[in-house]
Amino acid sequence: MWAPPADFCPTTGQATDRTKGGPVNVRAAMHATYPVQTAAAVREPMRLRAVAALGELTADPWCDDLVTSVRDVMGAPVALVSIVGRHHQRFPGACGLPEPWQRHRSTPLTHSFCQYVVGSGRPLVVADARRHPVLHDNQAIGDLGTVAYAGAPIVTATGQILGAFCVIDVRPRIWTGEELQKVVAYAAQCGKHFSRPATASTSRTAARAQPTPPTPDPVSRTHPEPAGRPALWNAAAALPGLQLDARPPLRSIRDEVVLTGRLHAEAVTIKIRIADTPRARRRFNRRIDTYVAFGPVPPPVVNGAYRWSDNDRLLVLSGGPGTLLRTDGDTGGPLTPSQMRSAIAAAVHLSTWQPDPPDAAVWQVDYHRAIDERRRAGACTDDDALRLHDLVQQCGSVRTFAHGNLSPLYLKQLPSGRVTLIGFDRAGMYLPGRDLATLYLALSRDDHTGHHRIMRRVTEVDVLEPFAVNLFLAVTGVPPIGPGRARWAAFWHARKLAHQLLHDLTRS
Repeated sequence: MWAPPADFCPTTGQATDRTKGGPVNVRAAMHATYPVQTAAAVREPMRLRAVAALGELTADPWCDDLVTSVRDVMGAPVALVSIVGRHHQRFPGACGLPEPWQRHRSTPLTHSFCQYVVGSGRPLVVADARRHPVLHDNQAIGDLGTVAYAGAPIVTATGQILGAFCVIDVRPRIWTGEELQKVVAYAAQCGKHFSRPATASTSRTAARAQPTPPTPDPVSRTHPEPAGRPALWNAAAALPGLQLDARPPLRSIRDEVVLTGRLHAEAVTIKIRIADTPRARRRFNRRIDTYVAFGPVPPPVVNGAYRWSDNDRLLVLSGGPGTLLRTDGDTGGPLTPSQMRSAIAAAVHLSTWQPDPPDAAVWQVDYHRAIDERRRAGACTDDDALRLHDLVQQCGSVRTFAHGNLSPLYLKQLPSGRVTLIGFDRAGMYLPGRDLATLYLALSRDDHTGHHRIMRRVTEVDVLEPFAVNLFLAVTGVPPIGPGRARWAAFWHARKLAHQLLHDLTRS
């Protein structure tokens, strides 16, 4: 049976924030929702191993006793012990959830506020989620009735954050400092409970005793199944309300396939990772992180807004209209002057966007490490590596946000004629000129007008040195993708320019 937390004083209402070692700051807890930091923290390997050690956790008598008692003490309609996994959150303790959620003891992360507690490692207080800048479109509001929320992290003895203890109200509510201190103390008790060696085996036994939730109907065979591992691609089952269009994929490139569909009544674009390599996973996760970060204040050149992801293989975006300027295998000739101007303007607009300060470190590109990797791989000489290191030092600490792999393959023209960007699997904070460098590399060898426009822009804004570093690293990264001699001719043209700029700019 649950007992009152030993470190909670009912007279003063004080408890200890176990993750930070001090009193809870209620004001700070009201703002602890950082999407990129949350996405990274939820997928952190050591944390996921700690969650996996609990087994398929769906019910725990101790947790159920706790939440039943707490709901009465705090006068809240719902109280939960939530364990946050990579794709779903499970409730070993649940009291007051509407059906079928109370019976299933699980929701996808589209319905999770607790994931943000994992992301920040701090308590989270929300008076009215419908007015919250990040949480206002979380599906827990409509499906679970979550309006007011107060949660604190469940931390094991080894320091891993498993999830959150939380109380929920279906109406707006101003949580008091005393109430939040109680929530923190209850979360600390849960941390102790899950740190006991017997917890995992007990939880697995309880899980086996629970009825298995019904499996959603599989996707109709009229829907296209991506190549690779078809058994994994039941996208509609992963996200209730998602329907795939019975038409060929919009695009199949490298390690992903892009489909269209509807999420409830909204037209959406569905991106599915079909390659199962570390590189493919890194690229897909970066794309997810970027669209999540764009959520609160997206730049004006992004096509499609984040709707949902399983943080692994599936990304759902609002349907983005328009036509791709190029597809794989489509040389298409040089970009028109109008398209080139729009592409450069899109790169400039994107560079003005900045990630939230708490997430800034996630996006920083380590140029010195990239240079050393090129040298070890034999892609550049020791002399060139030294010159690059010196040039990076000369460029200073200025970084701007960039697409990271801008090319005609990632440019989409809207019906209005405006050009927007897609992709973002290499997005980050780069030295200025990164997108101009990759666009230069992607152009046809004979696109003299395009090359001239890019170089004119580089000299106009005085970013020749960082442009040279970016171009050199781009041409020494991966071989060119595309058909025949024309693509290789463009590649060697850009490589020659990169070497020339590097030696001219570092000449003693």
